[in-house]
Amino acid sequence: MQNETNLPFAETPNSTPSNEGFTTPNVTNNASAMSGVAESYRQQSSSGARWFFWVAALSTINSVVLLVAHGSWNFLAGLGITQLISGFAIGVSEQIGGGVAVTVVALALDLMVALVFVGLGLFAQKTHTWAFVIGMLIYALDGVIFIFAQEWIAIAFHVFVLYSIYRGLAANRKLKDLQSEGVALA
Repeated sequence: MQNETNLPFAETPNSTPSNEGFTTPNVTNNASAMSGVAESYRQQSSSGARWFFWVAALSTINSVVLLVAHGSWNFLAGLGITQLISGFAIGVSEQIGGGVAVTVVALALDLMVALVFVGLGLFAQKTHTWAFVIGMLIYALDGVIFIFAQEWIAIAFHVFVLYSIYRGLAANRKLKDLQSEGVALA
């Protein structure tokens, strides 16, 4: 009797015994493994895309806190541009004595900026690579505002968010590579 370790094809988790005593690759297990890898990439991509929604939501909350509640705190992941718009509106309101219209216009502008990020998030979730890239570019440029303001903690958080979005972009690219290789994605 021949020792199993001397067989030309050793049995592996991705192989099955054939009728002739040799093993053949198990294509079903390989396809299943590739599908699992694709699902992992899909989850990472979606996680990166969700950051656009977080940025939009936290920026909107920051605007409401500043403009409506006259608060002085904000979320670090929020956008610097919405804080600039809100701060400008507060300054103009103080100059003209009140100014509900200024507050409404500032809120509308802040919401429009937030909606851009919501749109980028929606397209990124649909695996559009351009949405990740443009969103990262806009968010990086927004971080420059915090550099000028020397808000180092906000800058650090911007870097963290950019890294998280980049991980989503990288997973999105790997997912597209699998699709181009013909891997069936469930």
